[in-house]
Amino acid sequence: MELQQLKYFRVAAEMLHITRAAEKLFVSQSAVSRAISQLEEELGVQLFERRGRSVVLTRHGKIFLEHVTHAQNVIENARQILVEESGVETGTIALSFLPSMGFTFVPGLIKEYRRKYPATQFKLIQGPSSLEVMRKLEDGSVDLCLSVPNASDSSDIRWIALHEEELVVVLPQGHPLAKRRSLQLKALSQETFLVLSRGNTLTTAFEEACMQAKFTPKIGFEGMDLLTLRGMIAAGLGIGVIPGSPTHLDGVVEVKLSQPRIVGQLGLGWVNNRYLPPCAVAFRDFVASKLSGKSTRTHRLV
Repeated sequence: MELQQLKYFRVAAEMLHITRAAEKLFVSQSAVSRAISQLEEELGVQLFERRGRSVVLTRHGKIFLEHVTHAQNVIENARQILVEESGVETGTIALSFLPSMGFTFVPGLIKEYRRKYPATQFKLIQGPSSLEVMRKLEDGSVDLCLSVPNASDSSDIRWIALHEEELVVVLPQGHPLAKRRSLQLKALSQETFLVLSRGNTLTTAFEEACMQAKFTPKIGFEGMDLLTLRGMIAAGLGIGVIPGSPTHLDGVVEVKLSQPRIVGQLGLGWVNNRYLPPCAVAFRDFVASKLSGKSTRTHRLV
């Protein structure tokens, strides 16, 4: 049973005339007759009875028409939804991103993008780590991801480099080191650290830097929410080496980390050779032109 056969049947049922149905469909009369005969053979019932030059639906034909009409309406509604979901101006963009990007970076991008396409919708998924963000991209849950490019070894993922994210030392306001202009990591070896969840690329970079400084950091808490970490730091529960905040938060002080400088490269990724809806392509090009100055030139980072 094919969609074309159902279409021919429905038009014939509406016209109650095979020749007129063929004219409306711009096909031959034999094509319509053959489609109906094939349906009747497959269903095992007669759908039409001839009345002179016209036809009438049988009891089975009326039942079948009701269900064919419903099925075609469902398919058309689905088609329309997909058009709206994927359209440049009215589509829905599925985007995963790291927790550190959720405070101002992602909201700012979406706000600016909606100035151009106000009807665009976003399905946002925040992952606790770069690996989890990448999994969402690889399994098809999202169209695009904002993450650290080297978090995945997949050769199928393409990246646009956006900007660097530098880690700073975040201290309680009354901490003895809070008035310093810069700090070396080894000077913090006796501190208790509050960090992003294990598996987060920036946490991994922090731990590797501690190894190079020849000490094992004492971890007091692991979390996926930077605001929670900062709140705990403000309460004097430890310090953090985490991304800086674009806004001032009471109770904490940020001090530059002078040695070593811990930096993560952030990028926008998608799966190569996988269909991207037009709305996702438009958003990708918007982000590229805004943050990298390269709307079409992309490259894989290693």
